[in-house]
Amino acid sequence: MVLVVKMGPSSSASTVTTPLFFLVVAGGSAAVAASFVGYQWHCRTVNRLSQKLEEWEERRREERTGRIRAEVKLRTMCKEKEALQVELLSKTAASSGGDSSTMKDNNNDDKNKMILNCIGTVLSPYTKRMGTPRQGSLVPSSRAFIELTIPTEALDGIEMYSHIWIIFAFHANTNVFHKKTKVRPPRAAGNKKVGQLATRSPHRPNPLGLSLVKMERLDAKLKRLHISGLDLVNGTPVYDIKPCVPWDIPGYDHNSDNNNTTTMMEAMRVPDWVDQKDVLETVQFTEPARVALRQMVEEGRLAPLYTSGNDGIEAAQATLTEVLAQDPRSSHKGLKVNQRGSNSANSREENKTNNQLYSLVFGKVMVEFQVASWGVQVVNVVAVDFDEDAYVEGIPLISEQKSKTK
Repeated sequence: MVLVVKMGPSSSASTVTTPLFFLVVAGGSAAVAASFVGYQWHCRTVNRLSQKLEEWEERRREERTGRIRAEVKLRTMCKEKEALQVELLSKTAASSGGDSSTMKDNNNDDKNKMILNCIGTVLSPYTKRMGTPRQGSLVPSSRAFIELTIPTEALDGIEMYSHIWIIFAFHANTNVFHKKTKVRPPRAAGNKKVGQLATRSPHRPNPLGLSLVKMERLDAKLKRLHISGLDLVNGTPVYDIKPCVPWDIPGYDHNSDNNNTTTMMEAMRVPDWVDQKDVLETVQFTEPARVALRQMVEEGRLAPLYTSGNDGIEAAQATLTEVLAQDPRSSHKGLKVNQRGSNSANSREENKTNNQLYSLVFGKVMVEFQVASWGVQVVNVVAVDFDEDAYVEGIPLISEQKSKTK
């Protein structure tokens, strides 16, 4: 027995339009009835929350006293409704034996949307937004830990770093429908207004935050990551954790022994494999490659970033020199372990060039280069075109026909 149920947009003006879902249930009548009842319950609950959502939004517009309480209630119901819709989508896909991604509306905007999974929750002494530091480094003695919901193996080696970045959500925002593009910074003189994204305001198009904190220790047994020097409200959901490396410091020069950031660098700790100096010392362009790069810029293959009218020829060569000095060769294609910044050929004789040809794509240009013990030699620069109808993970494939420079 097969039952097909179709749910379309509700006629109620207060209900958010719901995409079409198809539920296919196979089995006995009791199983079909139970599945259908559960499905109807989800639909009724979503509609009921939509109606209450509009009621509370109207109350928010009309009332000034008790505004914060109404905002909190509104935010809570928004989250409940979103969770139910996601659960409904998953149940529908599971019942039909399909993938939930196939049930989504084929709106082009959906391809750039992301569903984030919380990997932990912050436990801190800041239970309210009032009193939470505006910057964590201003209160270095503050303590907290992240209660992890992922396996601690994912953080193996994190203790080799002294500082980490925390990507989180401003979960305590009250104005969930904040649509202003300009805000008044609390420390700006007068009534000065600046762009929303030119401040650290928690009210943003996407309520995501980024904080630099000090890494203290990882308690694998209790699944707790202890941190200090933080500006996170208790209960903050964490979506990602990234190590802080020297290149995060503006002005840091990996090759210089006289950095202006010496004081900060002394306070940082990173693994040896992160801080090792493995850049290739020299990058040389052959004359044909230099001429070809100039031709590519003049033809507009690196426009609008590098053109003849904005010093694009010199800038493009400088950018490629910096990229190649970092040794972009893939370690999965023959490059041995710990051979970054060196010739991967068996012979390591000084000034002996590895005959293997490597390539990278830069704009609509392919740069072909060889690696020697002394550095990199760019031997050719050719034009490439992309097949706009063939994509792999959103990246267009290079056409088989490759137009080489004269």
